[in-house]
Amino acid sequence: MPAIHPLPIVILALTMLASPGSAHGPGKDNDFGGRRVLVFGIDGCRSDALKKAVEDGRAPNLSSLITAGSVTWNAYAGGEPGAAMQQATSSGPGWTTVLTGVWRDLHGVADNRFRLHRIAQHPHVFRRIKDARPTAYLASFCDWPEIHQHIVGASERAGQPCLDCKETLVPDPARKGTDYAEMDAKLTAIAVEKIGSTNPDAMFMYFGNVDEAGHGVAHPGGRFSPTNEHYLSALTQVDKHVGEILAALRARPRFAEEDWLILGVTDHGGIVKSHGGQSPEERAIWMLASGGRAPRGKVIEAATPQTAITPAILRHLDLPIPAEWTQPFALPAK
Repeated sequence: MPAIHPLPIVILALTMLASPGSAHGPGKDNDFGGRRVLVFGIDGCRSDALKKAVEDGRAPNLSSLITAGSVTWNAYAGGEPGAAMQQATSSGPGWTTVLTGVWRDLHGVADNRFRLHRIAQHPHVFRRIKDARPTAYLASFCDWPEIHQHIVGASERAGQPCLDCKETLVPDPARKGTDYAEMDAKLTAIAVEKIGSTNPDAMFMYFGNVDEAGHGVAHPGGRFSPTNEHYLSALTQVDKHVGEILAALRARPRFAEEDWLILGVTDHGGIVKSHGGQSPEERAIWMLASGGRAPRGKVIEAATPQTAITPAILRHLDLPIPAEWTQPFALPAK
């Protein structure tokens, strides 16, 4: 039997160990030639309230993204009224639509209980990314646990997770939602650390406190309104967290080589202290896109469904989009 020289075996072993890591390295050393995505999800943030906060200088970080990219104040939640796609303007259907790219007629989520859903057949966009690029590094940070429990959970397969980093903060039931401001801050700190210590290809960052302010949880005077001080203050606090995360991105040693598309979206609006119906106040939402191929300084007037976020993520990463889907938000068609 011929002798086996150890050096090629060592080189082969090192190559096999290095390959997965190099697929999600810094700069351009990832599966997507340096293209990366960050999605900010701000629960229950009315379109007119964010527009006012931007105009009044109360949301400077979100404003900077809008100035450098594209925005619509005329997007919509709630599906298509009177059709099979109509859905409640609540978080379960809303975030499922944002993260899967389809309405209730396909994903089957009717409310926050997630009963009889079909998410496995219409999975989280990160499942689609993972299927296409198994070595991609995908991260999600949420303090509404249902997103990870149901939307991510139903998109998992045996031995094939769709997240490499899943950070979930669970509210204390005894505090009845009053701890969301603290949890948003803690979650931001965790995300900042991960941005500095890992190399995410796609990230989802969820903030819950604006919705709680609209419901009047943190303060009984709160409500969903562009003139309510408690609601606007919660939005300003989330904007600060956005600024912390953007600073962490820019501090990455090879950030200049990276092509980040930053998307922002909400799941629904609200009226008085509630939501779930089909009123204009509950349906009207906003979306922003900054970086990548998003046009700079553009305000999109056309009514845009919240189904447009998932195809925008896939388009930026140069992954296929089903032909029947909504066109991606703020990105040119191929």
